[in-house]
Amino acid sequence: MMTRHRQKGMTGIGWLVVLALIGFFVMLILRIGPVYMTHYSVKMVLESLKEEPLITKKSPAEVKRMVQKRLKVNGVYDMSSKAIKVKRSGGVMTVNITYQEQENMVGNLDILVSFSDQVELVSN
Repeated sequence: MMTRHRQKGMTGIGWLVVLALIGFFVMLILRIGPVYMTHYSVKMVLESLKEEPLITKKSPAEVKRMVQKRLKVNGVYDMSSKAIKVKRSGGVMTVNITYQEQENMVGNLDILVSFSDQVELVSN
């Protein structure tokens, strides 16, 4: 009696679908990765303000300039000055950075990512 041997595995079309999905996710990571690396730099700049001695004695304008300089040192050149807000109330200074980044994926398909980070600085 002859037994039938069935093929096991994926077809060519199945492999193309898998490769297309892998390619899509690799492209997504390559496009969004730098956006999140920039966000990490912004968070590190805000966290570094906690280490600054006597920062609450400075004016909000001085703190804003300090943040802008530190962002440029960390490679964040396109941060708008309107995105940085410094507010002082009593002995607490609040620094807030709210911004959006738009990255083109393919053709007319864009990704818009919004970030908002805040740090409260208390007099040392």
